[in-house]
Amino acid sequence: MKYKSFESIKSELKEVSIKAIKDEFGIEINEQTIEYQLPPQNITAHIAIPCFKIAKAVKKSPNIIAQKIANAYEKLNYFEKIDIKGPYLNVSFKNEILFSLLIEQILKEKDKYGEKNIGAGKKILIEYSSPNTNKPLHLGHVRNNVLGMSVSNLFEKMGYQVLRICLFNDRGIHIAKAMVAYKNFSKGETPQSTGKKGDHFVGDYYVLFEQKVKEQPELMEQAREMLRKWEAGDEETVQLWKKLNSWVYEGFWQTYNRMGCKFDVLQYESETYLLGKNLVQEGLKKGVFYRKEDGSVWANLKDIGLDEKVILRSDGTTVYITQDLGTAVDRFNKYHFEKLIYVVASEQNYHFQVLFELLRRLGFKWADKCFHLSYGMVYLPEGKMKSREGKVVDADDLMDEMKNLAKNMMRKSQIQYTEEELDRISEIIGQGAIKYFILKVNPKKDIYFNPEESLSFEGNTGAYIQYAHARICSILRKAGDLIKVKPDYSLLGQTQEVELAKKLLFFSEILKESTYNYNPSILANYLYQLARQFNLFYRENPVIKAEPKQLASARLKLCQAVQTVLKSGLNILTIEAPEKM
Repeated sequence: MKYKSFESIKSELKEVSIKAIKDEFGIEINEQTIEYQLPPQNITAHIAIPCFKIAKAVKKSPNIIAQKIANAYEKLNYFEKIDIKGPYLNVSFKNEILFSLLIEQILKEKDKYGEKNIGAGKKILIEYSSPNTNKPLHLGHVRNNVLGMSVSNLFEKMGYQVLRICLFNDRGIHIAKAMVAYKNFSKGETPQSTGKKGDHFVGDYYVLFEQKVKEQPELMEQAREMLRKWEAGDEETVQLWKKLNSWVYEGFWQTYNRMGCKFDVLQYESETYLLGKNLVQEGLKKGVFYRKEDGSVWANLKDIGLDEKVILRSDGTTVYITQDLGTAVDRFNKYHFEKLIYVVASEQNYHFQVLFELLRRLGFKWADKCFHLSYGMVYLPEGKMKSREGKVVDADDLMDEMKNLAKNMMRKSQIQYTEEELDRISEIIGQGAIKYFILKVNPKKDIYFNPEESLSFEGNTGAYIQYAHARICSILRKAGDLIKVKPDYSLLGQTQEVELAKKLLFFSEILKESTYNYNPSILANYLYQLARQFNLFYRENPVIKAEPKQLASARLKLCQAVQTVLKSGLNILTIEAPEKM
């Protein structure tokens, strides 16, 4: 019996289901009404098919639908058992299909396993990070970055062309404040002369400004004048702006590279902040905007429960919403995107409600393709981060702390590491701990980050999953030539083996669900469950010492399949999977 893959079997099952419903009831249903779910552990089946959606389309009870599809499945040669439990149709595959086909498919496809081609030919734009160029990246940016990177990777797994965008907020009064502080108090020092990372160096002057302005209020007027000079193109001011920004960018890229953060498109507010001005006249003509007596331009959104929103100040300068309108239009004209996703904290929910509504009222039909991936705040025991008070938790400092904590834990283990290995692996574990702790939580929820808890090798942590991966790598190294023995998959079938296979079977469904819910926590928690199931399997079933050798080889192949999926899943979450821990 030879089959291509489980994906082809799933497709055939959908075709058979659709035909059975049409033949019985004369109603055509689409593929989206047929879902596959992982059955709960008290159900021995491999796949559960809920029949609620189909029943609603056909206007029959779910139990009747399940029975009709079961009758059609009886003619297929895939199943060991077909069972109906209320509205669910539960099926169990024959062992030779469940294990041989699944394992060999994973080992053949490797990191391509679970991919789909749903988004072929379509572009997804994802804007994330987008920091101000007056201070270092902080813990909030870490959440933003790992969400943006992970969602980008997920959409790529669904076949979309993804463009990762960073819009640097490199102009405005906050930048002018750092410039004024540097001009007044620096005495010509530089990042090189102080030995400080560039973004930290400039950030110190931003904090210094907020401290000094309390004693010297005239500094605020200097900042406003600095901004006016910059907008007028004053050469000395522009040169100072360029110098400070260059230091910040140098620091940013060190942090981005350390996190594995990348972008396809870099935009700068200094180049985009005037883009929305041309939309103001258009909006006035259409009645979307109105002008007040002082010359300022506004939009009234009270009819949908929002408020009045200024679009252009009385002096003719733009505000953030004006810039975002222009930038969105510019992006659609350039890229004709299928989706434009903004990864921005929940504090900006109102802003994006207004932005998308104004795009709709201006007549842009693609406005509904814009989506705000809103995420909650990140808290430490001290409370919410406040950068202007100098209490921000710098991303660099956090990563250093996590690396040192991981290094101290590794030194206590029985494994001997070289200093180079210790440094490299502790960095991997530290990064994984931060990223996983953030990603395992639904983006909409706030996070209370606990450094020690995130590094635990027990429970739902990145280190736990990384350790499961490293343990499998160790097993495969110790197996030697045993891996070359031809496996007999018919010898597999123990409870923990079946549970492992079931979880592997659903990887593609998990990727799809994570993508279209903009929710990497679905994948993160799946990986924890897979790692946990592997540990249960390994505790109860010998692998290398199993007899006969054909069984040992089959279990090794199963372990290898788990290792492949763990590594692939962690990589999607931008977490490295170490081979030794």
